[in-house]
Amino acid sequence: MSVQSGSARRWEPYAGVAYVVFFLASVLVSSPPADNASDQKWIANYTGHSEQARHLATGFFLLLAGLALMTFLVALWRRIAEADPTASPSRLPIAAAATAAALMGAGGMVMSYISGGEILGNYPLPSVDLLRMSNDLGFALAGIAAALSAAVAVATLSVQGHAAGVFGSRMRTTGLIAAAVLILSPLFIPIIALLAWVLTVAITWIRRSGQHPSIAQRQPAVSR
Repeated sequence: MSVQSGSARRWEPYAGVAYVVFFLASVLVSSPPADNASDQKWIANYTGHSEQARHLATGFFLLLAGLALMTFLVALWRRIAEADPTASPSRLPIAAAATAAALMGAGGMVMSYISGGEILGNYPLPSVDLLRMSNDLGFALAGIAAALSAAVAVATLSVQGHAAGVFGSRMRTTGLIAAAVLILSPLFIPIIALLAWVLTVAITWIRRSGQHPSIAQRQPAVSR
């Protein structure tokens, strides 16, 4: 590994922190009304450049959150693979991470395309039902479908990380619980489980960033 690539890879765990920041920003920057809110409230929420800019920012923040999540999960998989050179871990987490990122970004774009058109093209505001539908579809993509894909990545990485000595038993169990909670995403909003898991792993990784990956075989990233 070159000095330049090694220096760049020291920043990989910070992608997990960036994911949490971008996702929370996407939630805080705009707040669409409830589906059962009046038509007047929906129209007011999407009228004016300031309101439209907030919805557009939500889309971009979700896109950035998806990219950061994929970067973090793929980097974590690579660290696990390097920790045990004799093993050949499945690349399923990479595929799941890419799928989650694509769905999260697509959900953000669906949520924000109307506001983007309003700002860039000065189009008339569409029907209120279309506003509701775009928001609901965006949530289904970014909040449910992406969560299911992330659950596959988290569960697989937790098992692989424990087998390679990167995770202790406690972290493996935590990851499997987080994955199980994410699978229930159609029933409620469990994204906090993914945020908490990513942030925990990222902080632990940052604290141990001076270690060579092979040391993980003798000293798990998280205590047992």
